[in-house]
Amino acid sequence: MGECLILLQKPEVEQYFHTVEIGTFSVSRDEKKLVFSTNLKGEFNLWAMDLPNNFPYQLTAINQNSSFIHIHEDEHLITAAFEHDGDENYQLHHLPLSGGKPVPFDKEENRSVCYNACTFNHEIYYSSNHENPLLNIYRFNLKTNRKELLESGKEAPIVVAAVSPNGSDYIFIETYTNTHAACFYQADDKKIPLVPDPSFPHIIRDVRFADEDTVYFLTNYQEEFSYLASFTLSTNEFRQILKFKDEEIKMFTSNGSTFYLASEKGVKDHLYQFETTTGDLATIDLPCDILKKIESYSSGTLYALGISSHQIDNIFKREVNGEWIMLTNNKALGINERNMIKPEVIRYPSYDGLSIEALLFKPDQDLVEKGTILWLHGGPQQAERMKYRPLIQYLVQSGYTIFAPNFRGSTGYGATFQKMVEKDWGGGPRHDCVAGMEWLIENGHANKGKIAVMGGSYGGYLSLLLAGRHGDYLCGVIDIFGISNLFTFVENAPASWRTLMNQMVGNPEEDFDKLVAASPITYVEQMNKPMFIVHGKNDPRVKTVESERMAERMKEKGIDAEYLLFEDEGHGFSKKKNEMEANKRIRIFLDRIFK
Repeated sequence: MGECLILLQKPEVEQYFHTVEIGTFSVSRDEKKLVFSTNLKGEFNLWAMDLPNNFPYQLTAINQNSSFIHIHEDEHLITAAFEHDGDENYQLHHLPLSGGKPVPFDKEENRSVCYNACTFNHEIYYSSNHENPLLNIYRFNLKTNRKELLESGKEAPIVVAAVSPNGSDYIFIETYTNTHAACFYQADDKKIPLVPDPSFPHIIRDVRFADEDTVYFLTNYQEEFSYLASFTLSTNEFRQILKFKDEEIKMFTSNGSTFYLASEKGVKDHLYQFETTTGDLATIDLPCDILKKIESYSSGTLYALGISSHQIDNIFKREVNGEWIMLTNNKALGINERNMIKPEVIRYPSYDGLSIEALLFKPDQDLVEKGTILWLHGGPQQAERMKYRPLIQYLVQSGYTIFAPNFRGSTGYGATFQKMVEKDWGGGPRHDCVAGMEWLIENGHANKGKIAVMGGSYGGYLSLLLAGRHGDYLCGVIDIFGISNLFTFVENAPASWRTLMNQMVGNPEEDFDKLVAASPITYVEQMNKPMFIVHGKNDPRVKTVESERMAERMKEKGIDAEYLLFEDEGHGFSKKKNEMEANKRIRIFLDRIFK
């Protein structure tokens, strides 16, 4: 008997939007409760599973995303940091383990930001900009509701990174730029650096105490890629423990002498198990392409939050026997994995011979090809990787080819490559994109003048700059909360960012000519292609004036420019209905310009 023709029909492209995201998670010490932040019903809330039962139930109903979750079994509490409608002002709250309305630690900290938090029994160490734009470190006691100031940022923003096993000492990171963040051990009145020369540009992250005398962390100190290192507090000895060739170790977790290390190599992640006592190293097969978080437990199990280009967010558990079990089982609505389009990984030479890696998404052969889109990631010190994006799948399934280059400044290709964008926002990365468009044309993937450019944040900025300086390649521009004027961007940056701006973007006085040349608004008279501009009213990073200014100037010139403003969003989408509306409007715009 033949298969039912109804079952053979291809899914509607809108189904690719009906997906679930998971922001972060926490598992109780006894591994009986899993708590995670997810938009399972369209808006973010905390949800839980009573393991091994995999059926989730809702813990909060405030419809806000969380950046930090910790389960306090002894106090029967959950602590979590929530934002408000995308404003990124994450504030610490607590709520019963069974769920309910979150209560803020300190109501006076409303509209301020908690940047990180570490727990010790019933105490929370955290960093906040409540009283200081360079951040303070506080200790909050959940039993007494008492808050204590421990450290104030003076020269640069400081973020608490780890607390000693007995709770007496802590470690903090002092951030000067995205590529220079030194780490210090604070004991009594001593401030001891974890590397020999903290003034040498390097980064440190994922700091963890192994015991009262030994600290492990990740750093790229005097290397191109981050590696595992240790510091002995009693002797002030720094040691490089483990590094990989051309791989960036981006996170780790440990259970005694067993370490699990996730590395980033180009567009995919890898996972390793390392025994510190014997030096044995083993590769672990992953159930996904990208790891967002990993946590190990005393039972020998490992929990991971991961995503792939063709699979949405899921939480996995690795049993002691090495078997991975998917706990959340999230899928795009009614879509089989075989209907997801996976990208091809390519490399091309830029204008100066630098090799640039990129992802190329091509529609199936049975689809009518509509056009080519140059997709530019944000950051700028981030990267486009094997990550499921509803909009990419939606557009590729609609017949569009998408090309996503990791231009200079992207992460995962070494410290030198990442630093190439600093104080050169409008130079090298722009030329890398032009070289990418030339590659598309030469290889038959696009025609000159028939490419749409699209990006968010820095990617939106770069899209606007390409429209002003290389408009002959383009037929349209999609700018999602992008920057139109670097002077106003620097001026309106969050207070805690201002010490970083001189090195990242440039000094408005000392680098005046360079910032003028790198600002898209400088070239507005040369812009003559249709635009679609999206922004969130609560955006704390890029103010709406950046989009409003560009939309107004284009309309004054008589150029088609649509402006879509979301009243309850920030620098990205926290609500599924808004994301779906924006993406559908983007599709309508693209279909019009490619007619």
